[in-house]
Amino acid sequence: MFAVLALGVVVPYELIVLAATGRNPFDTHASVETLILLALLDSLLVGGLISALYVHALRMIGEGGRARIGPVVARGFQALPTVVAAQIIATLGIGVGLVLIIPGIVLAIRWAVVAQAAAIDNDNWVEAIRRSGELTAGNYLHVLGLLFVSGVIALTLTNVAIALVGTHKTVGAIAVGIVVETLARSFVSLTASILFFDLLARRQVLRV
Repeated sequence: MFAVLALGVVVPYELIVLAATGRNPFDTHASVETLILLALLDSLLVGGLISALYVHALRMIGEGGRARIGPVVARGFQALPTVVAAQIIATLGIGVGLVLIIPGIVLAIRWAVVAQAAAIDNDNWVEAIRRSGELTAGNYLHVLGLLFVSGVIALTLTNVAIALVGTHKTVGAIAVGIVVETLARSFVSLTASILFFDLLARRQVLRV
């Protein structure tokens, strides 16, 4: 189900990008402006929607029910505006913080589950930012380690795809690119969603 959810987001997005720019998912030969724009769209829209879908699917499973694609998609799209708004603010904050390096790393850790918090609570981006900071407090090393491992795995998959696909625009090359991209996105989003519930459980245990 998770693969279907991710493919349902990645495939139409990449086909639209291919039609609009003529580049496959791993073709890095484009203008800097184009690459930055696509990176932002990837992170905010594609990544945000997959995160929203995954966290709701895990919530349904965790509540003892069966996660159905229909309800998961409905809840994911309903939460998407809040998720995107929260991610925009978090991305801007982390970007500014990275100018001084350490503040940016700290903010990246504090806001590691901002998309998941926005998707579940679905109040507003301010509450999502606050909630993420609240959940990650006291777990910085745990969160940092998980972010590092998932990031390395995703980067490795991406680099392998770039080496294999390059600038080719054949059906096979595009299919390989989409599959590898889906795997990388799925791993990162699923890891972050599991982290969200892990941090939530840790906090509830401390309250008890």
